[in-house]
Amino acid sequence: MKFSICSWTFGNKPIEEVIQLASEIGYDEIEIAANVEEYDWSKISREVKNNNISLRGLSGDAGWPNEETDMANPNPQNRIKAIDHLKKQVQAARTVGAEYIVVSPSAPGKSVPLGKESEDWNWAIDSVQKLAPFAKDKGVQLIIEPLNRYESCILNTGEQAQRFIKEVNYSNVKTMLDTFHMNIEETNLTKPFEQMHEDLALIHMADTNRQGLGYGRLPLNEIAQGIKSNGYQGTITIECLAPGPDPFEANKKEKNMQWMSKYAKDSLQELHRMFN
Repeated sequence: MKFSICSWTFGNKPIEEVIQLASEIGYDEIEIAANVEEYDWSKISREVKNNNISLRGLSGDAGWPNEETDMANPNPQNRIKAIDHLKKQVQAARTVGAEYIVVSPSAPGKSVPLGKESEDWNWAIDSVQKLAPFAKDKGVQLIIEPLNRYESCILNTGEQAQRFIKEVNYSNVKTMLDTFHMNIEETNLTKPFEQMHEDLALIHMADTNRQGLGYGRLPLNEIAQGIKSNGYQGTITIECLAPGPDPFEANKKEKNMQWMSKYAKDSLQELHRMFN
């Protein structure tokens, strides 16, 4: 089992400092936001190597309400632009030698469908099927993330995500579970892990209030049992946020952002307690 943390949750803190902090705290890996235009990806490779930490994956960027980054958009031209947008992120993953990129088939924050009945679902399937061969050629896995109903109108549960990737039907397209979203959408917090089997390629964790592990009401021992019952031996990535307004904006006031270092330390301690 490897433990990681998402870089985007540190807001505007320079990426070099986030990489160093994650390494000093003791994380095995870091999942870096796929902000293609913001980073020199060759420099990122050097930074992770110099700090003795692994970069196994990227957090995909597909912000709403920009319809040109929505793979489930009714406008075919927008879907093409969204696919091209994600291709650049896949290429960044290839540059740094990352194995995966986390992808939302509907831009996060899009909570209302733009089509009728299953149209948004079908548009998303078609788009991911177009993106998957490009990613496979680059040696990059697409990990489809189910989000809660307030952030996605397409995939909300593990069962839906499994059905989605089976319909996409590409070997490099897998899925994941995130305990923050699970707490909202799942009726049981262990069964999704048990039922995911080999489709489970990544786990994100935050407590019920999206703060560090142990700061909310998440039944950590129950979650750990579910993960163990799956036989999962991959990466668990902390994706918590500093307290404050706007859940879609990581950067908060300076005193609030100071919580992130404590969350990172305490969450890693909880992970070691849960799995060691």
